[in-house]
Amino acid sequence: MTLTARDYLINRFTEDARALHERVSTMRRGTKVPGPDAATSERMADACEDVIDLLEEIGTDGEEEPDTATLAAALVPQLEARMKQHQAQAAVRSVYAGAIARLREVEEAERRDESR
Repeated sequence: MTLTARDYLINRFTEDARALHERVSTMRRGTKVPGPDAATSERMADACEDVIDLLEEIGTDGEEEPDTATLAAALVPQLEARMKQHQAQAAVRSVYAGAIARLREVEEAERRDESR
């Protein structure tokens, strides 16, 4: 079975959210770790889960799995809107920017594969 762009992104952001939640738990137990504080890490995990929710909503109306271009057309405007909403929170904004970047990477990889 081929992993779709949507599945890849859901898996990636699920893992990112899990890692961030684990980081928060570690910090709340009193362990100091470099990087964002617990509150920021928790907001970043929430943003990862928001990306997952957005991805899961696309193409769930019983139709065929959306191709990457359709996924990008539906998802990028929503991610850009989230980036604007969180303009003052660079770490959270970067989660949404990262989703756009990952989607563009998948699009580019698909274009390279098609041209071979």
